[in-house]
Amino acid sequence: MAKDFYQTLGVPRKADEKEIKSAYRKLARKYHPDVNPNDKTAEAKFKEISEAYEVLSDSEKRKLYDQYGEHWEQAQNMPPGAQGGDFGGFHVGGVPGGFEGFFDQFFGGAGGGGRVQFDMGDLEVAQPRDVEKVVEIPLEEIDSGTKRVLTYQTMDAQRTREGISTMPTTKKVEVKIPAGIQDGKKLRVPGKGAAGANGRAGDLYVVVRWAQNSKFRSAGDNLEVEVPVPYTVAALGGEVQVPTLRKSVSMKVPSGTQSGQSFRLAGQGIAKLNGGRSDLMAKVKITVPKQLSDQEKKLLRELDELQRVKA
Repeated sequence: MAKDFYQTLGVPRKADEKEIKSAYRKLARKYHPDVNPNDKTAEAKFKEISEAYEVLSDSEKRKLYDQYGEHWEQAQNMPPGAQGGDFGGFHVGGVPGGFEGFFDQFFGGAGGGGRVQFDMGDLEVAQPRDVEKVVEIPLEEIDSGTKRVLTYQTMDAQRTREGISTMPTTKKVEVKIPAGIQDGKKLRVPGKGAAGANGRAGDLYVVVRWAQNSKFRSAGDNLEVEVPVPYTVAALGGEVQVPTLRKSVSMKVPSGTQSGQSFRLAGQGIAKLNGGRSDLMAKVKITVPKQLSDQEKKLLRELDELQRVKA
């Protein structure tokens, strides 16, 4: 059964370039081998949509496909003037076997009369392809925004007399990392992916990961930090210094504070992509001195006795 490239991508025959590209990207993300490892059905589907996109995204190839259908590539290899339907006194419609018979006669002769086999090549390799790279960014730079220069290789396709070949190409791109970008968010850099045989390149997608931090950890939309609080301050109340991504700030500790209790410091977390900052959750860790003076021991014993009487 002849392939219908429009049906493969799920677009009407009058679809414009934007509709075709949008449909292809949606299907490519769904059936890409990286998303469906060891899934032969998905792999076959991905090759089908790649083949369809290779043709319909190229105005000249699409024109030939609309005119000659599945024989578009054979028509592409015909000499100038032959694609109109007449060549050397032959008319496609008058050749036995129709279009198939025409190509048998046109390409079959001198080499022994057999049919010429047209190698479509690896259509997936011939396509412009997106490239994905991961960068780890310290929280301090996520908070302020930063830049990264990425150097990477792509396997770019090119047409040769023998068909389609690939060659490694080194690319260097500066990527702006906006302040407040979420962990796992992708940044798109148009045209910096792998080039296809048609000369157009896919896109580069930069996945931003928050680097692990020894002090701060993610707590939903906010940040959390553990704050050491002396047992005397926890009991009597007072103030402690709390580190943030920018500087230390003072926090009041009410008397009777328990270990593990959290206090919210509004606007002291990490930058938000759309402006402002999240909150910082300060989690109390009560500390006890490892060594005590005789006077401290005496006072603690007196306090212990008072607690026992009170109980």
